[in-house]
Amino acid sequence: MYDEKNSSTNATIQCRFNVALFLRYSGTLVVILGFIGNILSIVVFSRKALRSRSCSIYFLALSMSDINVLIGYTFENLLYHGYNIQVLSNSFMCKSIIFLIYASTDISNYLLTLAAMDRCILISNSTIRYRFCRKLTAKLMIICVIILFSLINSHFLFGFHIDNDGFCLPASKNYNFFYVHHYDSYIDIIKTVLIPFIIIFICNIFIIFKYTRRNTLISSTSIRRKNRRRREKDRQLTWFLLSTSLLFIFLSLPSEINDFVRTHLSQKFQTIYACQLWASTTLFILIHQINHASHFYVYTLTGPIFRKEFQKLICLFQKQTSKRNLFHSLKKQSLTIHYTQHNDIDDRRLSSPFQQTNLNSSERLSFQLDV
Repeated sequence: MYDEKNSSTNATIQCRFNVALFLRYSGTLVVILGFIGNILSIVVFSRKALRSRSCSIYFLALSMSDINVLIGYTFENLLYHGYNIQVLSNSFMCKSIIFLIYASTDISNYLLTLAAMDRCILISNSTIRYRFCRKLTAKLMIICVIILFSLINSHFLFGFHIDNDGFCLPASKNYNFFYVHHYDSYIDIIKTVLIPFIIIFICNIFIIFKYTRRNTLISSTSIRRKNRRRREKDRQLTWFLLSTSLLFIFLSLPSEINDFVRTHLSQKFQTIYACQLWASTTLFILIHQINHASHFYVYTLTGPIFRKEFQKLICLFQKQTSKRNLFHSLKKQSLTIHYTQHNDIDDRRLSSPFQQTNLNSSERLSFQLDV
């Protein structure tokens, strides 16, 4: 039995199972693996072999945005509900972290949508692909997405505040009604999940259809080696997209559906089943974070070219480490040899006057005997 203060209802929930303990271990594991995986994804997608593709630019930005999502989750949920550490105790942290959570989640989802559109346009044989599927276009689209969803979610910067009890909550009753019954229910689910889901689903169906037709045509014609490599890279980036899209759909949708359902439950039902609702919400939020923490591991499992670049990165690090160790050992060895030679020279210098003295005394003795 433990007391859990619910910041949204200011009620004390008595639970028979320890949600905080579950969140402390599972949430910490997800966050640590997510940070490691996203940093490695940034390093791999920054390599020359992958960063030449516009789709790789989207995946690179997606990894950066996923790190921001995990940072917001750590400050707002994991530290407070798992470790009883209140970080959102001042107005700046309250506003900025809530804004970061919603804005970075939207940015991540729409970066994935842009990647789907990029792959769809690329294989459509349309002339627009020469303008859209470029690195410069990808960078401009990323900037537009960041600005757009930062503006859309900017209301959190003035809509939340710290109440008298020190909790980060909506500032007014009107904004609280708008946030609970409108924005965090159907507006968020349409904006954050349904629109990206529909676009990604249509693009994926089109991509699968085009690739099945293309494989039958390619098997009957010969392709030059350079074109075959380029096609293989594009094919594997497309599989990255398909696997990541499926992950997004299955892991993001439960949390959004839970938010929508909770707003339509009666107050009596929420009071009776408060502990169960809190536990299920914690679980669904954690599942949602797995979507932002697992992309690197999905890329590694589904993409041979990603694994190859990752192995090259590890080998390069090992080579640099071995070269550094070899340099230090050779330097140490040369210093040892130089020190030894220097001692030998000093010994010779010390012994030469004594030898000269002995030689002069022996010569004088032989001269006296001759005389």
